[in-house]
Amino acid sequence: MTATQVGGLEVIADEPTPSPIKSRDGAAVLWTQTRTLLLGDGSTVYGCQHCDYTSPNVNAIRPHLQAHNSRRGKKTTTAPTGDLTLAELVARLAELDKVTAALDEWRTRALKAEKALRTLRNLLGDRT
Repeated sequence: MTATQVGGLEVIADEPTPSPIKSRDGAAVLWTQTRTLLLGDGSTVYGCQHCDYTSPNVNAIRPHLQAHNSRRGKKTTTAPTGDLTLAELVARLAELDKVTAALDEWRTRALKAEKALRTLRNLLGDRT
């Protein structure tokens, strides 16, 4: 939903914006929600991935992204699915269900372990 025109000029290229931050291995980190837009006259502006908001200042986009957050800081957008087929999406959903079930099992085990540790500490007189 990025802008297709800015100031009457057509957007001819739309790419993620490189951030000034580098990863630990030195690779570039990309801001995928901040888009670098190349216009028909050769100029560059920056845009929001979620709407047609643009600015010549790259630093203006990140604060604007807050407009797309719902209450409690959750984003209202969904994860990108690319060119996945419906069958691939269903397979990913099934995998997500498996991972969620495994996480629930580990959480239950962790809570039981914490309770057992608390009991042991109480028996030994350690109140930390």
